[in-house]
Amino acid sequence: MALLKNLAILALIIGMLVLFTKCSSNDDNGNFGDPQEGYVTGLAKDGTGTPLEGVKVLIDNSIFFNSGINTITNEKGKFQVKIPNGSWYAFATHEVPYNNKNYTFYLHPDNASGFGGEGAVRNFEWKLTGTMPSPLSGKYGGLVTIDNFPGIYINESEIEFIFTPIGSLIDGSQGTVINRYTDISSNIEDIPIGRYNLTATYLGMPVKFRRWNSQETFVENYEINFEPLIDAQCFNCAKVEYYWEP
Repeated sequence: MALLKNLAILALIIGMLVLFTKCSSNDDNGNFGDPQEGYVTGLAKDGTGTPLEGVKVLIDNSIFFNSGINTITNEKGKFQVKIPNGSWYAFATHEVPYNNKNYTFYLHPDNASGFGGEGAVRNFEWKLTGTMPSPLSGKYGGLVTIDNFPGIYINESEIEFIFTPIGSLIDGSQGTVINRYTDISSNIEDIPIGRYNLTATYLGMPVKFRRWNSQETFVENYEINFEPLIDAQCFNCAKVEYYWEP
């Protein structure tokens, strides 16, 4: 009799464990686990693992234009979207106020591949730098475009640019000093969005800067601020003009 009772208790415990495993859709990192047929589920978080509420999630049809499904993450950073049969991609964007401006960022998916009605799990992370996976393109960090003052023609690839953070970056973290050179398009890519003191040298002598296409005075220590959007130009970017004389 005692044996039967013990077996019954053991069966109850095993059943509860199985039920708990099925009901729990999160792993140890808070991410959703197995896909659910007919649904896309996921979690959005920042670089420290903190859930992000209010992130906009777009489930976009890969064939038919303007046939997406939208939702936002809840207070736990989670979302769930019911989808019909078809071919889909999941994207997430995060809007952040900083320095009296509002910036929008694509979040990084843990899986960028498409999916169908079988369902999928797509978790997202806010990254300040890195390459966006296809079908997106570009970098998560900010873009700095360098232009010369008319009549100043030097080898831009030999200008060393130094970005020194002023205060915290847009996610509240502390940045580090960044030393960079331009690419072949006179751009510097993938700078974490923040406020910086920009300095530079060419042939051992300082380069001066001002805001692009302005009448401001050129200065050796230039405070660079990224713009959420420069019309017909770029987003999350800064455009500066340089001057140098031997």
